[in-house]
Amino acid sequence: MVKDAIFTFLWQMIVKKGVNVDIKNKDQRTNKNGNKKTKNGSPLQALAITTTIGMELAITSVMGFYGGSYIDKKLGTTPVFLIIGLLAGLAIGVVGIIKTLNTFFKDKTDKGVK
Repeated sequence: MVKDAIFTFLWQMIVKKGVNVDIKNKDQRTNKNGNKKTKNGSPLQALAITTTIGMELAITSVMGFYGGSYIDKKLGTTPVFLIIGLLAGLAIGVVGIIKTLNTFFKDKTDKGVK
């Protein structure tokens, strides 16, 4: 349910508002006839950003969890480093998500469109 709500939110942000999430330079994108492409969003772009966000948060959280539990086993301190590792993984994941979103929405902010 939460996953569907997040996907719907991202879909509305990217596709419905016409946010261009293509990293290539707009001047280099042309169709077969040599005309510039004008489509600003697609379901695949929405899927790409949603997958990227989910994977960044999941991978960093799991790495923090297992890294913290490994340190706890070596030092004999059961929940301390596990919690620290998990929180650090979540924080790193959130920073990564913010950087990813800034990259995807860079075109709109450069033009001054809000």
